[in-house]
Amino acid sequence: MNKKDKLIEKMGVHLEHKEQLAPLAARILSSLILKGKKGETFENLVSELQASKSTIFTHLTTLQASHRITYYTKTGDRKKYFILSPNAWIQSMDEMINNWNDERDIHLEIINYKAETNKNFPEDSDERFDLGFHHEYLSYLNQATSLMENLRQKLIENHKND
Repeated sequence: MNKKDKLIEKMGVHLEHKEQLAPLAARILSSLILKGKKGETFENLVSELQASKSTIFTHLTTLQASHRITYYTKTGDRKKYFILSPNAWIQSMDEMINNWNDERDIHLEIINYKAETNKNFPEDSDERFDLGFHHEYLSYLNQATSLMENLRQKLIENHKND
């Protein structure tokens, strides 16, 4: 197995779990990520991934329906060149940001609950909650969210220039 095949396999396993995809659909996405803007033809995907035409076709259809991939054609060439949908990364980032915001809201509620509970105990009581972890975790979530929002914005700006 060459380096590219190993990387497609590794990325495929990751995407399979992260995106809840069938193994072959994840490998198709991995292959398209590595191919970039040039795209990949149906025939090349069949050959490269060593799967049947009907199976590749089914997964391409599903990936298109979920807006993860799209295709373009070249003048004078009847082939479709499949590429990762420009919005796929943005959708994934939006999901991450939303999950982190939900998690942040839960931790804020936990902090408020524990801070209220702490009022019932003296300062030196062993029964008081330590809120340090929650504050550190909130700081992490805020930083991660901010970095992801910046990356998302750069991706949108770069896509406008394509």
